Amino acid sequence: HFSGWLLDWLRERHPADMALLAAMVRRGQVELFSSGDTEPVLAAIPHRDRIGQLQTLNDKLTAWTGVQPSGAWLTERVWESAVVPALAATGIRYVTEDDYHFYCTGQPATALYGYVSTEEDGTRLDLFPISEALRYRLPFSPAHEVIAYLEGLAEQGQVAAIYFDDIEKFGIWPETYDWVYHRGWLKALIEGVLASPKIRTATYADFHAGHATRGIVYLPTTSYSEMNEWTLPMPAARIYADFLAAEKAAGRGD
Repeated sequence: HFSGWLLDWLRERHPADMALLAAMVRRGQVELFSSGDTEPVLAAIPHRDRIGQLQTLNDKLTAWTGVQPSGAWLTERVWESAVVPALAATGIRYVTEDDYHFYCTGQPATALYGYVSTEEDGTRLDLFPISEALRYRLPFSPAHEVIAYLEGLAEQGQVAAIYFDDIEKFGIWPETYDWVYHRGWLKALIEGVLASPKIRTATYADFHAGHATRGIVYLPTTSYSEMNEWTLPMPAARIYADFLAAEKAAGRGD
C-alpha cells in the first residue's frame, strides 16, 4: 500500500520501477491495497469524504495497473464500524487489522488465522487479523527461525499466517539495510519459503477467493495498543503509563 501522494511521487521519479510493479500486479504477483488518497484516518472524517478519498485512490490504482483493488489499509489501524459502508460502497471487500483488535473481543490467538466477517447496518466487510508475532519476527529474527516458526504453525493445523507491515523495517530503520540486504536475510527468507514443503505464499485476494469466512466478529472502536495509549486524556494517560511501566519492570508486560 502507498498513499496517493507517495504513489504519484514514485511514478514521477521512478517510472521504470513503478512500471515493473504495475506489470507484477497484472500478473498476480503483487496485490495493491487502497485507502484514503491522502491517508486520512477514515473514522475521523465524514462519510461523504470517506467515499471521495477511497474512490480517488481506487480509480488511481485501477487506471495505473488495470486491476481494481479489493482490499484497503486503515490508516493507523483505527477501527470504527461506521467506516464499513464507505469501504463496501467503493468496492472494498476486506481490510487488515492488528490481532490486538480481535483480542479486545475475547478471541484467542489460536483462532486468528484466515479471515472473519463483520457488518454495519447489514453491509458486510471481511477482516484479516495481522499477526503481531510475525511483525516482531520479520526481519529481526534469523531467516531460518522465521521458517521454523511458520512450519510450526502449519504442523498445528493453522491454514494462514497473516502479515502486513511497514516497509521501513526492510532497510530504513537503523542497521536494517545491512542486515536485510548485505548480510542476506531477505534472500535467505525467500529461498527458505520456496524450499519449504509446508509453506505457500498467497495474496489476500487469492486467499479470500479460496476460503470461507471463519465467522462473525464485531470489533470495538480501537487502534493498536500504543495509539490507544497516546490518545488518552490526562490524567488517565499518566496513570496508564505508570501502570504499564511498572508491569514491564516486573516482567509482566505481555
